[in-house]
Amino acid sequence: MYLTIITPCVRYGNLAAIERSINIPKENFRWIVVIDGTCIPKHLPEKCEYYLHTDENSKVGNAQRNFALNLIDDGWVYFNDDDTTLHHLLWRRIEKFENDFISFSQINKDGSLRLKGDVVKLNYIDSHNFVVKRECIGDTRWEIDKYNADGLFAEECYKKSKNPLFIPKVLSIYNSLR
Repeated sequence: MYLTIITPCVRYGNLAAIERSINIPKENFRWIVVIDGTCIPKHLPEKCEYYLHTDENSKVGNAQRNFALNLIDDGWVYFNDDDTTLHHLLWRRIEKFENDFISFSQINKDGSLRLKGDVVKLNYIDSHNFVVKRECIGDTRWEIDKYNADGLFAEECYKKSKNPLFIPKVLSIYNSLR
């Protein structure tokens, strides 16, 4: 599996912690950070490639996610916000799967279950508790002006999936850096 991690970013101070949480072999991932701003901050992590992209109509990084999707041709995609680290078991649990849509459970920082991940529809899925194959995404994009665009995006990708998989394990911690 080759995984592209997309991070829309306004919280530059969290990037070092996110970088430390990426325990994926270098040859198996790409990390795209799209900064919502007009200048590149100093001291960006070495593991990421970074871009600038702003859109006054965009909410919560949705235009930045779309910008990054246009840079990806194949492999799997994972959306990791700038306030969240990767779960330490994520890679180990998904690396061998070939499924085109993989969802998993998400907990809050206090350990309580936030989303089970077995239902892929609006208000039941978060951008951080699924991985999707690029070909399954196709021309689907995030609605840039909606806060709940992650659920809409996930639903559309899931409808196009041919072999989805739910892993009944916690592989995401919601807003772990807040």
